[in-house]
Amino acid sequence: MLPRVEHFVVVPVPVEVAFQAFLDLERLLNRGVYDEASWTEGIPWQVGSRIRYVIVKPVQATVTAVVTAIHPPHSISLLNHGLGVTAEQNVYFNPNIKGGTIIRVSMDLIGKAFELSDSSLADAASFILRDALNTVVELCKRRA
Repeated sequence: MLPRVEHFVVVPVPVEVAFQAFLDLERLLNRGVYDEASWTEGIPWQVGSRIRYVIVKPVQATVTAVVTAIHPPHSISLLNHGLGVTAEQNVYFNPNIKGGTIIRVSMDLIGKAFELSDSSLADAASFILRDALNTVVELCKRRA
């Protein structure tokens, strides 16, 4: 059974600003991790809309995702498909008691990767989650 991968960050902005920063796919590009992050179907960030990610690091993969739920500015759920695996991703935005916002993300992986061991897949998923949230941190710091 594949693991659950989790990560969280604290950003120095209100929940609404952190949520908007997460929605900005441009934050992922031009850093050597993603070649593409684009909408392929539907109105962006609406239930049923689809995103295509072309990842080059830590592994080369094309991942498609569908938005399964969105409750601005508190949560987003996506269903990701790539490398033979389906991953349910949930992102939560909550006020931090010390100020700012805590962003928590979890990903439950299901299936068997075509070319990666379970531990390599878990490592890659963890890298992608950390990287994605770190880009939100950087964007929020610029907006703070």
